[in-house]
Amino acid sequence: MKTKRMISLLLAVLLTLSVAVTPAFAASAGDLLPAAESADVEESNDVVSIRLTTSGELVYGSPFNLSVVTKPADTQYIGVIIGTKGEAKGYVTLVLSDKIRTLLKLIPLPRKMSATPDQQEEFNLYAYIKQLIDGNDVSVLLRVADEVVSVMDVLQFYMPTIKDVSTGLKLALELIRKFLPDGAFSRIYVDEQPTESGNYVAGAVALESGDVNTAGVAMFRIKPKTEGVRTYWAQEVPETMTVEEAQNYDLSAVLEVDGQPVPEGKISYTYKKGGWFGSKSDTLPTQPGEYVQTATVGGNYSCEKITRTIVIQ
Repeated sequence: MKTKRMISLLLAVLLTLSVAVTPAFAASAGDLLPAAESADVEESNDVVSIRLTTSGELVYGSPFNLSVVTKPADTQYIGVIIGTKGEAKGYVTLVLSDKIRTLLKLIPLPRKMSATPDQQEEFNLYAYIKQLIDGNDVSVLLRVADEVVSVMDVLQFYMPTIKDVSTGLKLALELIRKFLPDGAFSRIYVDEQPTESGNYVAGAVALESGDVNTAGVAMFRIKPKTEGVRTYWAQEVPETMTVEEAQNYDLSAVLEVDGQPVPEGKISYTYKKGGWFGSKSDTLPTQPGEYVQTATVGGNYSCEKITRTIVIQ
């Protein structure tokens, strides 16, 4: 409970400080695919445009960078990236603008508050926020942020510009609730680059001093690695086996990436009994017969399936 309250307090500090820096609190809107468009809004002083861009190949294990581009360049923002399918499912990251990040780093905290108090680097509010949030369940943030919004709704009578902050946070929370898959094992981070293969949704809202919003949603995909990926059987099977021998035999496959085995790689197996109406199962056979075993690589890697025949007497 203390941790949740601390997160709530720190988020409130973050949002309040951002209002003090400028009257605008903006969120990043996505444009990662050619079909996605960045939203523009005409203001009295300038045009506001916010988009997400990538550099590098969107393939697992390949170097790439996801960045936020804003116009005007000093626009503050908070980006939301949500993993919806594949290994990315349940992943959420919040991307803060440079001004907010720098401001938080200028607020020192005692090193004893750090999870690694012996570190040489100076400990600050930004590091503490990451320490509390990174890797936690998204539901914690959703509950805490709702409380922060309620507080800001009250404060707007004393600080009118905080209304934009409250509206922006509400829209960010709505985006998470809308696209985060139900029942997914979720985890949230601050200023972390997505790395796992799968589908993502990136969206945000930009708010200026007026009541005019700029919002957008884009989708992108990090593909599984295929180059240098292969799989092979750990052991060759004899011509025939008994049921007991099959149960004790190593019928697994090995995933190899760039010449090195990957024990944590995901491989699924199916066993189809011979004949036109043969049944298929993902468990080892327990009855005599002829079976076709298939190994399929999934997760962050992909390659051709391999098959072989197993005969059980």
